[in-house]
Amino acid sequence: MRWGRWLGRPPFYLPYPEQIPALTALLSSSSGPIQIPGDAAVFVTAADWHNLLSFALRALKDGRLELGQDSAARVSQEAAVRVLHARLLRQALPTIVRILRTRCGVTPVLLKGPGVADRYYADRTLRPFVDLDLIVPRDSLGAAADALRATGYEIEVEYRDGFTQRHGHDVHLVRRDSSQRIDLELHWRVGDDRATSVLDHAFLYTGSLPLEVEGELVLVPRTARQLLVLGAHLLSDRVKRLSWVNDIQLVGRAANDEEWNQAFVDADQLGLLWILHRALDYARCHLGFDRSRPIPAGEPPPFGPLRAAEEIYGPAALHLGRLAGISWRERAGYLHAVLAPSRAGLERTVGADGAPAWRLAVRHLIRGLRLLRRFEE
Repeated sequence: MRWGRWLGRPPFYLPYPEQIPALTALLSSSSGPIQIPGDAAVFVTAADWHNLLSFALRALKDGRLELGQDSAARVSQEAAVRVLHARLLRQALPTIVRILRTRCGVTPVLLKGPGVADRYYADRTLRPFVDLDLIVPRDSLGAAADALRATGYEIEVEYRDGFTQRHGHDVHLVRRDSSQRIDLELHWRVGDDRATSVLDHAFLYTGSLPLEVEGELVLVPRTARQLLVLGAHLLSDRVKRLSWVNDIQLVGRAANDEEWNQAFVDADQLGLLWILHRALDYARCHLGFDRSRPIPAGEPPPFGPLRAAEEIYGPAALHLGRLAGISWRERAGYLHAVLAPSRAGLERTVGADGAPAWRLAVRHLIRGLRLLRRFEE
């Protein structure tokens, strides 16, 4: 095991790097025949990871991509499943918004999902999503979660109760109906990092725009602020997806000159210029999106979750970034929660099969040791 790989994460790294040129070719319907490197099954796995199966299916239908029969069937089937799941989420969204408005007086703002797919993609089925992300005021987070729990949603505990509210940026709720699963993240800020705390409900609600989703008007950030949301989201995740980079490219291309310049003005005022530039650098590096930027980036934010995700290669990057931003007293509580989760926290990570607590704890220990040994694909 090469411990040196924990440091020096390659700049603008995306999983399955050898597949990225072929995956980027999927994004353009006008590109010629797509040459995949190596095994078709690996290419399909990479397309699945990067949420580009719908683009792969389009390329197959257009005759620009050739795969074996088994791989082509897998693309068709799994792309259809993703599109269907996104449709279920779209249908659930109006009810969720109405519950939050009527039961706790909160008007949420939709961060991604239909807010990106419907506004910036010519065909929204090319951009399926696996959950819904809504932002609410931090002091309304508990009431909002309780209102949804009263209608059948359950809170997914990460490590221990209250852990994500304290150290993260959201509450994850799930509703299961027969074979359907609706995942909802209630955010109080965009990302774990202190630098992104300014991207809160008050900021995104101001100047937000109505978007009709399944007959309900849902608020979404205006384009300049949508770009900041997507940039912060991309950089906050250690293992990134090309579909997220494409989102940034499409929003950047859709922005008129006023909206484009406003994104940089907002970023400058909020201390997010480095984050905006870095996210746009991903789009330039992988997709060739290079639009003139009116204000330079400046210095990066203090070390925390966001920079850890960018600079550290190993799977513990987020924990190291979070620990860097809290006091020594808080670190003890953080480590206790991560190393000795509650039963609910254990069931989320290692399985809710009714095993005794000691067995779940052993599984958690083994899982942690495996994570220490595992790096990117």
